[in-house]
Amino acid sequence: MNLLKLFQRIFIASITLLSFQICLSQTIKVQGKVVDKNDTPLPIVHLRFEGTYIGTVSNENGEFEIACDLETSKKRLVISLIGYETKKIVLSKGFNKIILAENITQLNAVTLFSRDYARELIEKAINAIPRNYPKIEERHKGFFREIIHREQGEKPVYIIETTLESIKKPYKIRRRSGDVKLIEFRKYESQQLDSLHRRIYAGAHHIHRFDIVSRREAFLSNLSGFKYKIKDTLRQQGNDVYKIYFQNKNKLSGHVYVMDSSYAIIKAELNNYSYSKSSLKGRQYLNYTVTYEQDENQVWRFKRSNYETAFKQRGKLFKLSSDYVTTEVEPNKIGITYSDRLQFGDILLYEPKKYEPNFWDSYNIILPDEKSENLFRSIDYSKTNNAKKTLNKFLRILLRFRQEAWFTWTSIDVASNMVVFENPALEIQQGLSTTEENVYGLTYSLLYEFKPNFFLGYSNKSSISKSGIVSHDLSISRSINLNPNGRPIFVVPRMNFGYQELKYSIGNFYTTGDFKINGKSFKNGETDVFLSQRNFRLQPNLVFDIEKSNRLSFMVSFGYNFPLKERIGLLFHEKEGFFLFRKKTFIKNGDESLSIERSNGSLKNNISISAGIAIHI
Repeated sequence: MNLLKLFQRIFIASITLLSFQICLSQTIKVQGKVVDKNDTPLPIVHLRFEGTYIGTVSNENGEFEIACDLETSKKRLVISLIGYETKKIVLSKGFNKIILAENITQLNAVTLFSRDYARELIEKAINAIPRNYPKIEERHKGFFREIIHREQGEKPVYIIETTLESIKKPYKIRRRSGDVKLIEFRKYESQQLDSLHRRIYAGAHHIHRFDIVSRREAFLSNLSGFKYKIKDTLRQQGNDVYKIYFQNKNKLSGHVYVMDSSYAIIKAELNNYSYSKSSLKGRQYLNYTVTYEQDENQVWRFKRSNYETAFKQRGKLFKLSSDYVTTEVEPNKIGITYSDRLQFGDILLYEPKKYEPNFWDSYNIILPDEKSENLFRSIDYSKTNNAKKTLNKFLRILLRFRQEAWFTWTSIDVASNMVVFENPALEIQQGLSTTEENVYGLTYSLLYEFKPNFFLGYSNKSSISKSGIVSHDLSISRSINLNPNGRPIFVVPRMNFGYQELKYSIGNFYTTGDFKINGKSFKNGETDVFLSQRNFRLQPNLVFDIEKSNRLSFMVSFGYNFPLKERIGLLFHEKEGFFLFRKKTFIKNGDESLSIERSNGSLKNNISISAGIAIHI
């Protein structure tokens, strides 16, 4: 009986402990709005639970929502914004209204500073980067939103929202890029999307692309090219913050905010109107803002970036805005595998990832406005518009094309020949000894992936040396990935079948006047003569392909040529004039008094070596 009671107590204790653990693991949401003393909403306020890296920023209406577990929700919430008193409070249940008080100092003391004090502050900030920013590799979880509006349109053209993980390297040295992984994805597309002929890429790389501290942007690396001036002083976390204006001769300008006590760069605002208009067709302006957040260990991290631009397309103005916010940080233990990386050139609009509505209930985002959220709710994911099906099918076809450009070396073996040709205006008697000549060419290939890793297409080779090879081939290949768990390394058996022309220069012959061959007139002294061989051939190749990104690969190829049927003769080709209109004609051995002894095997090319790049559409 005592044993039974003991068992019952253990069972009840286990159930209680399990229930407690489930309760702790449940996701709850804390909500609120941040305003100033006049009840004006404060956007882009940083919010983070004390002692953690869990948080978000308020939206343009000052509203926020943070998903966390029960234990985290009991911690104090740290609310900070430049120019306002930092607040630390425990949120109550339900909706919370948080009032931040302004904390601004006057610019009086600035007049006492030396003329170049602004530049001195920038120099000190640069030197302080290694101690103010992370010293270890970290994994950032974040949220990204991208919206495009037309100049006159109630609904956005599209909305994209993604959750991401990014690897941030230590700030000790300059870094311009990094790895990004897509976790979840959703999008809204309006019927106006068909009128938008541009597609945006690289947005999901905000955390690397706009990290002005990690990248040591121009105004932090080329101080001699910029002018600096202190414009204002503000307060944050009890410290003075200097607002420094910068500008270069190209009118790239903006503000960078430097904290006086630690010389940490905590914010930057960049305007790029002039540069954008001159370099990007149709671009009207380009602005972006970056902010950093400090933890309890006095370490500053990339928190939020906002990017705004507008461009004209066929007389219509499109406005793009994109936002990124870091919602959680932890020390990184393992890298993002190559197959999971979101490439810089990836277009999120094409992302096929299935929408999981339940995911967004437990992830921290920048709250959308109600209008945008209603657009997401209006999507019927069980139906697909027929026009969109057609468009997606067309895009899938385009994405299967692969373009290759090669630089090729091969050799032409010339057998001992005696060439005799008699014409009323031209007489050739040329003895050729056995020789070998290196020739170079360019090859372009357009291939289509008709099955996974099976390609079929057309390949064209042209000569860039006087003697050389011209060919037109049908190409079929099979790609085999030797490294499926990392950066793809392909070995590609390939077979080319087609027609080729070999030509070996035997000289430039002068005549008593212009002459005719095959009914075509050629000018005296302006015509090259080649020993030429024409044949069909098979050319097996072995290609080694290393992927740089999912749109670019580097390749090396080794091929061997098997001629199938040969015709030997002379090729007459004008030297001058536009290359498409230069006259040329071919005389087969035995025609028009042409005699070439030992015509079989007069010209041969066997081994060829090529190096090139492949570009995926």
